[in-house]
Amino acid sequence: MKEVIMKSYKYIIFFSLIACEGEKIDWAKAKIEDAYRPYAIEKGFIEYKYSGEEEGKETLIFKDYGHWQFRSKETRAQNVPLKKIEIISPAEIVNYKSTCKCLEYKIVKDTSDENRGIYYYDTLKGEYVPGNPYCIKQKKEIKEVNGIKQLVCTEYDWEGSIRPNAMYYVLSSIWDTTSPKTKQKLGPLMRQFAKEMSIGFIYAAAIVEMPTKKDIAGKKTTFYKVQGKDIRIFLWNNIILGSEVISETGKKIIVEAIKVDENPKITDDIFKIPSDFPPPVKYDTTSFIFKKEKNLAEQLVNIYLSEKGANK
Repeated sequence: MKEVIMKSYKYIIFFSLIACEGEKIDWAKAKIEDAYRPYAIEKGFIEYKYSGEEEGKETLIFKDYGHWQFRSKETRAQNVPLKKIEIISPAEIVNYKSTCKCLEYKIVKDTSDENRGIYYYDTLKGEYVPGNPYCIKQKKEIKEVNGIKQLVCTEYDWEGSIRPNAMYYVLSSIWDTTSPKTKQKLGPLMRQFAKEMSIGFIYAAAIVEMPTKKDIAGKKTTFYKVQGKDIRIFLWNNIILGSEVISETGKKIIVEAIKVDENPKITDDIFKIPSDFPPPVKYDTTSFIFKKEKNLAEQLVNIYLSEKGANK
């Protein structure tokens, strides 16, 4: 991957105690959670507004520098309501989305790559059992929408999944097998890698930090632009407070924070699956989706560390 077009990063790291973002850290004794911090502030509550092709709102609540996150999104695109909830912890990622209410399921049980390592919650047995549930009949009715008769969903329900956090899985494996001496160099690099993941590492070769700043919800953000694409990102403490995306057809989606609280009261219950939600489909480390995410995480980490000379 090409060199990231941003401020140059210089690391002269040969001491046991290293200054990093105002801190003195003994990286040899540090945990991966100390090195890889998604956000630069300990906790926060942020409300976003969506406009353009997608309209609605989103809420982000986090603690422990972003190791624990709760996102709730409620938007509408092309007259279709979208509701999503994501709960992230170092151990796992939980995703729920609103889907057309299912009236009949089919459980697929096989050992193919697509279905291996997937479990659904059997309410009769009261436990997770192998299988992948597919909805084969939804609650829809024929209605007239914009003068056209079509099948539309008349009732929505929540559908969820839970899987191991592939990025933490990869980073922990690297950190736990790294010598104390090498951690002195690796620690600060992990901090910077977390920032670039927030900006959008997949676009790293084309990201440019612009000289202008933008105030969003009372915070002064750094403006990044993706060359060759109509994508603008506004970052504050490694947190995206705003973004503008314009597609090749001219469709625009604008996201902007309207409220930022750096010292919210947060209870641990917010990071738990709501009690009235159905049990999520469970993916383990042998599942296709986890292996795919793990491979991508390994590629991103290895490319970044290779570019920074961490393997030398």
